Amino acid sequence: MTKVLVVDDDKLIRWSLKEIFSQEGYKVDTASTAKDALKEVINNSYDLIFADLEINEENAVEMLKKTKEIQPQTKIIILSALSKDQIEPQLGNLNIFLIIEKPFKSEHIKSVAKEALD
Repeated sequence: MTKVLVVDDDKLIRWSLKEIFSQEGYKVDTASTAKDALKEVINNSYDLIFADLEINEENAVEMLKKTKEIQPQTKIIILSALSKDQIEPQLGNLNIFLIIEKPFKSEHIKSVAKEALD
């Protein structure tokens, strides 16, 4: 079964994405902080991670770098209110599958997930 982790401090976004991916047949875990997300990554194997970069005033880039060290095969998609141009300089050589600007449409999220998993 495909496993997805959703990392966002916005409860509605976590709930929405969990609903979307559960309906697609994925096993979905959520985290509201970078620290909790890293605990999930240490304890579980994920195929795909959707993560906001600005979580409760902490920057999630370090969490994503550690995630890639622990699970290099995991695809990461960033969801952010910031533009791609604002985000890319923060990432360095971190291999991110895609950056999606908020707000997003559920159909777009579903198609991006399928594309990342293929």
